[in-house]
Amino acid sequence: MNDHQRIVDELNGLIHVCYDGEEGFRNAAAHINNSELGTEFEKIGHQRAKFAKDLRAEVERLGGTPVHSGTLSGALHRGWVDLKSALTGGDAGAIVAACETGDDSAVAAFERVADGNLPGESRSLVEKQWHQIQETHKRLLSLKADTARGVAFPDNK
Repeated sequence: MNDHQRIVDELNGLIHVCYDGEEGFRNAAAHINNSELGTEFEKIGHQRAKFAKDLRAEVERLGGTPVHSGTLSGALHRGWVDLKSALTGGDAGAIVAACETGDDSAVAAFERVADGNLPGESRSLVEKQWHQIQETHKRLLSLKADTARGVAFPDNK
């Protein structure tokens, strides 16, 4: 595989990750019994949709063909969130923990590609998105810690 194709493949891998994140966060927003957290998850879902759109444009700029869907593992994780939600009645702690776990893969995927050998514009885009994903992940870790400490997230949906 030539270097150009490797770059397109890596960017397409990140598009898959973004689609998985978009669907996962929107799924979590639909199942959580807390409107504040639901709104936050919707915003993250929109962020990931924009990331996918920007990455698709970058793949096209490079002359490649962008992917248009998530992955099987992402669908399986969403199924896990559905099951966990059903079993816990939309419990905020369980859903936040599932989102944080799912987002671990996004952090790792972006880190792997950002640490690779990307050309200027592609590198800049991936690094910018990676930093924003890291900030989101920190927020999820904070929410997870809050729920573990018993900080109340009242069911108000």
